[in-house]
Amino acid sequence: MTIKFLFFPFTHITQNQLDTLLTFLPLFHHLPVSPDFKQDQTLQNLFEQGKITPFFSSRNELEPVEQKFEQYLAWASIHKGNQVNLKSLLRDTPYFTSDTHVTAIKSQIKGTQGGIVSAESVESDESVLQRDLLFLKMAQLCDEQNERIDLELKNLDKTREKMVSALRGLEEPPSEAQSCKTGDRQDFGAVMTRERISAWSGCMAQKGGIKPDGNMPLFVTTSEAVFDHLESNCKDIVNTLDIDQIKVHENCCENKSEWQHQFCDYLMDAIQGCGNRENDLPEIKDGCSLFGQIKLSYFSGNGINNLFNMSDIQIPVCLIKLK
Repeated sequence: MTIKFLFFPFTHITQNQLDTLLTFLPLFHHLPVSPDFKQDQTLQNLFEQGKITPFFSSRNELEPVEQKFEQYLAWASIHKGNQVNLKSLLRDTPYFTSDTHVTAIKSQIKGTQGGIVSAESVESDESVLQRDLLFLKMAQLCDEQNERIDLELKNLDKTREKMVSALRGLEEPPSEAQSCKTGDRQDFGAVMTRERISAWSGCMAQKGGIKPDGNMPLFVTTSEAVFDHLESNCKDIVNTLDIDQIKVHENCCENKSEWQHQFCDYLMDAIQGCGNRENDLPEIKDGCSLFGQIKLSYFSGNGINNLFNMSDIQIPVCLIKLK
């Protein structure tokens, strides 16, 4: 297999995203905002199995990011997200670019300091990498919290269904498969989509994950909002694949590995414009009953190239989803 799959633009992988990626792909590359996977045993196991290739950040890179991140959380805890104060400090940026120490922020709000330092005056004091990592760190926390909320709501739905079944006198409550819908309740990529892609691609470019003069990777997302954003903001699009329903193997199926390699060959042919795309779909003849969706498009133009930190090149993006 010669394609490098880059999962983007998320640094936190939800369980549903992970299930989708492992269903379609034998391995993928991932950008976590961490020096290792010690805090996530599932990802650590996949890393040891060679199914995830991470682009870790060094502790030296993360130390100033973590400091600013903790200062932001401390300030937010004190002020409970007061919108007036947030707007006066954040201006048009999603992260602090001035002195973020809690006491300094309080002084600025009270007017005891001579105004807020402009973003331009401190731009040169922060590396682009650290600023991008700071944004991704905040986005990661948001995604982690939203996933926990999703799981709690799903558990609440299951409890409610069992109670309703008991009240109605049904002999058996709805099965796990019936009561559990595939996918997250919300598309996390719908929040600050452009900023996510820009920060993610900036970090990947500096870490060598994106090389303008090297082989073009395939950018893979599980977010329909991300794919829609690219389609809406790009005038030069080549739609290569758009399959609304493709049968896939369940993650516990012994036939999955062989199918995944066939699927990767199929993607390679589609990227190179070879073969009959519909007729060449890898078949599944066992009892697996999962279905997925796949879209593959090439995006180009100054706007998209700038967003991905590239120039004068077509960017292949693939959307994969489970149904």
